[in-house]
Amino acid sequence: MTEKDNSARRPRLLFEIAAVIACKLLFIFCLWYFFFSPAHRPEVTPQTMSSVIFGDVAETTPAKPSR
Repeated sequence: MTEKDNSARRPRLLFEIAAVIACKLLFIFCLWYFFFSPAHRPEVTPQTMSSVIFGDVAETTPAKPSR
C-alpha cells in the first residue's frame, strides 16, 4: 500500500467509526428510554418500603378468594 492509498481511505474510515459510535449511542439511549426512564420507575414511598422490609403481610399478599 502506498501513502496515497492510505490517505484516500482515512476520511472513509473516520466516517465508518463515527457511524458505529452514533449507532451505539442510539442503542444505549433506546435501552434507557424503554427500560430505565422515569416513566418506568415505580413510586417508592416510606409505606411501601416498610411493608417490603418488615414483611407487612396484610399489604403484600393477595386476599384469598371466598368459596
